[in-house]
Amino acid sequence: AKNYIKSLPKVQKKDFASILKYANPLAVNLLEKMLVLDAEKRVTAAEALMHPYFEPIHDPEEEIEAEKYDDTFDNMDLPLDEWKREFNFVMFSKIARLKGHAEIKMFP
Repeated sequence: AKNYIKSLPKVQKKDFASILKYANPLAVNLLEKMLVLDAEKRVTAAEALMHPYFEPIHDPEEEIEAEKYDDTFDNMDLPLDEWKREFNFVMFSKIARLKGHAEIKMFP
C-alpha cells in the first residue's frame, strides 16, 4: 500500500474551508487534522477527542484509549496467500484474547 501511495502523482492540498463553506469551522479544522496521510503526523483518536469541536460532548471518564496501531504487516514482503494467512492468524488471536481465550498457537 505504501508503494502504491508513493507512486501516485503529487497533488495540491485542497482548501476544505472553501469546499465545506457551510460547515462548522471547528469541524473543518478537525477534519483536516484527521485526513493527513502520514500516520506519524495525523492526529490520534485521543488528540481528536481533545479538539475544541468535541468540547461540548467530551467526557474522559467514558472514553477508552485504543491500543497503538499494529503495523506488523505494513512492511511485509510475502506472497498474497502467506500474507492472508498471517493476517488472519493475528486477527483471530487478537479476537480470542479479547474474549478471554488462551493464546492461540500457529500451525506450520
